[in-house]
Amino acid sequence: MVPSGPKLDFLGASETVITVAFNPLNSHDNYVVQWKEYHQKWETDGESKSVDVKTIPRNSNNKVQANIEGLNPGTTYTVRLRVLSAASSEEEVPTPGKPSPELIIDTEAVSCTPKPNQCAVQ
Repeated sequence: MVPSGPKLDFLGASETVITVAFNPLNSHDNYVVQWKEYHQKWETDGESKSVDVKTIPRNSNNKVQANIEGLNPGTTYTVRLRVLSAASSEEEVPTPGKPSPELIIDTEAVSCTPKPNQCAVQ
């Protein structure tokens, strides 16, 4: 049986990127981060990104970090994580476990105001 996904931690959001992190389970290396706009349905509108924890460096808290890119500015998203079973052959499709608790995250709205660390010439 495939375990439920570990809890996701929210690290940050910009206009088009959401960053999350998680503590991987010792027993599994493959995960899938899933997201959708808040009002959409997982079954028809959800998108996903595979995460192999063996190939991604850990952050200072020993967590695996994942960026979700290409999002719409000023939009509310729901994000979750699922563990994938280890496939016994190359033809077998890994089975996902139950999803982690969902995070609800807003991307930043597009702003015309310069950011504090940028300079404007007049």
